[in-house]
Amino acid sequence: MENGPVVRMWITNKNGKKITNAMSDSMVTFLSLAAENGCTGSTFAEDDQRVIAYTQWTDEITLEQFRASKDYQIHERKIIQSFAESGFDLASDILFNSTAQVLHNN
Repeated sequence: MENGPVVRMWITNKNGKKITNAMSDSMVTFLSLAAENGCTGSTFAEDDQRVIAYTQWTDEITLEQFRASKDYQIHERKIIQSFAESGFDLASDILFNSTAQVLHNN
């Protein structure tokens, strides 16, 4: 990828499961930590069928530095744990997980 803005997207099937307070709290904490580490915008959302997390970064280097950090690893485990405790099987429920280069942004 070129050295420009990127987005990181994570989309998970709900399969009838609900977002719990623990799931929401772990995601909000994680996204706040991301903002402290160079994330320029984030969204945590749901529709009837999916859970969606989206972050935007000035460049892939900044994103990857955050992903390599101890804080990332700790909070990622908390997210996984909160989803597992709510009945999600992330190995099969994750629909899409990718980093993409931003081609246009308003």
